[in-house]
Amino acid sequence: MRGIIKRAKVFLLVALLPGCATNSATAQDPMAHRVAALVEATTQKTTEDQAFIELESLGDGAVPYLIGHLGDERELPNKEISFSNNAPDAFEGTRHYGPKVVHDALAAVLNQITGKSFGFVYNGSTQAEREADRKQWQDWCGKAYPEKVSICRGA
Repeated sequence: MRGIIKRAKVFLLVALLPGCATNSATAQDPMAHRVAALVEATTQKTTEDQAFIELESLGDGAVPYLIGHLGDERELPNKEISFSNNAPDAFEGTRHYGPKVVHDALAAVLNQITGKSFGFVYNGSTQAEREADRKQWQDWCGKAYPEKVSICRGA
């Protein structure tokens, strides 16, 4: 009987340890948890608009995490997003887009925060254009945030 209990304890330790490590890593990186929760909220009709407002408000510190979520092809419930136009040469006060999937909207948020753009996918795009956009954002992120390169890659 003791042998069975001992093997059961070892099995539980081995089975549960990877989950504990993952939860610990997320707990050690509150921005990862915050961005992931907000990206998830963008896929719900009642929370989408507020989630995009909050993602933008996270600013530069969220950029590698946002890039890590590019490639998310889940469809958005509301296919509209607007931002204050902060560009020095702005001719209109608000920028309006019609993103189709999470990637499209996150690219718009990234453009809003960084002023960078690697393709105009904000109003919907093809799979190939989104993939090229994601790769260019990841390359840029690796140079701009070298200590967060694995986060930029979504790892």
